[in-house]
Amino acid sequence: MRRKGSQGAPARPKAAIPAAHLQAEPKGGVGFTTGVAKLDEQHQGIREAILNLQKDLGRGGSGPAVLQSLDAMLQRMNDHFHYEESYLEHIKFPDLVHHKGEHDRFRTDVLQLRDRLESGDQGAALDLSAFLFNWFRRHTLEEDATFAKKKKQP
Repeated sequence: MRRKGSQGAPARPKAAIPAAHLQAEPKGGVGFTTGVAKLDEQHQGIREAILNLQKDLGRGGSGPAVLQSLDAMLQRMNDHFHYEESYLEHIKFPDLVHHKGEHDRFRTDVLQLRDRLESGDQGAALDLSAFLFNWFRRHTLEEDATFAKKKKQP
């Protein structure tokens, strides 16, 4: 886009950074809520952990401190997955097998990215950051929304 009265090539828009999209969502925003207080609290904590990790990755971090931060986030997510799966069993969620599969695929994919990061792969930080953003957004807005709707049905 050009400023009024300016000449030359149009200014290039800034590249989209995945973390910026997460930050743009209101804290505890509508899309990330399930109506189950403990799950929503866990989602908020995971979102914050992802944002912090993305900041570290964006600064070029790939050393032991970043791996430690990633491992802590992964432990938080595993704890959340166990709680969420227990909740889904409790409400007799019909798509539980699929949902558990989504969690298992996340674990597999993120551990591969972690290995790449640890080995010094130059593209791993960006791939990990984008993966976490996309997965969290899709999983909470689409996958978790299916049982949030079920919970609200009579």
